[in-house]
Amino acid sequence: MGAKGRHKVSKTEGAAITRTGAVYVEKRGNLAELVMNRPEVLNAENWQMARDFHAALDEIEKSKDFRAVIVSGEGRAFSSGIDLKALSAGELKIDWFRHFDEAIRRLEQLDALTVAKIRGYAIGGGLQVALGCDLRFATPEARFGLPAVLEALIPGMGTYRLPRFIGLGRARRMVLTGELMGADEALQIGLVDWVVPEEKLDETIGSVIAGTLAGSATARGFAKRLVTESFESGFEEAFERYLEYQQHSLGSDDHTRAMAEYRRRKSR
Repeated sequence: MGAKGRHKVSKTEGAAITRTGAVYVEKRGNLAELVMNRPEVLNAENWQMARDFHAALDEIEKSKDFRAVIVSGEGRAFSSGIDLKALSAGELKIDWFRHFDEAIRRLEQLDALTVAKIRGYAIGGGLQVALGCDLRFATPEARFGLPAVLEALIPGMGTYRLPRFIGLGRARRMVLTGELMGADEALQIGLVDWVVPEEKLDETIGSVIAGTLAGSATARGFAKRLVTESFESGFEEAFERYLEYQQHSLGSDDHTRAMAEYRRRKSR
């Protein structure tokens, strides 16, 4: 099982990039790309992928330079979800489910902007990874679903996140039927944010990231936390947290520069 021994080297912008393991990190300046790397099984998730996912997040968290993280899948799928061969062999017990969902939670809580780049299948745990990102881009051929019920399982914390994206009714339909949907429907119901032709996918993602990062990193980071936490706390707790983060924002260098720029423009 897994990708032991896989070792590929490619060239990007003149730098050698070593790609090993079931998940690897590709670094380009202040951008990191976290790549699920079991293309021979459509990036199905097993123990090695769970461990390597945590290791990749360790690598990203150690660096304060990354302002955006793209999550993608090697080959023709984002991720086809849990490795059914490993599951049927009894290799994936409850500790695996805990470990994998903890990786998604870590992804969700990164300060950096996180973007899912989805080609092909994003189903089961693959869709759950995408839901852990801030933004989701998909090609027209992408397919989405949470078919865990077909294996007599619960689709992880997808049961928690999915209703927050698409509403309770649609989430129930997806979870209870296990049916898959195409990219256009996913866009219509808010499951993805952009559907982009394959040949324009990287360019579009780069443009959106550049536009998003043009603002204040401090305010954006705090705003991201507040949006996430708004579904995890009551109003009073959220209000106090907002005031705490706003105070930090008001005292930040980013805010000082923004106000100086505003005064400069007004003085013209």
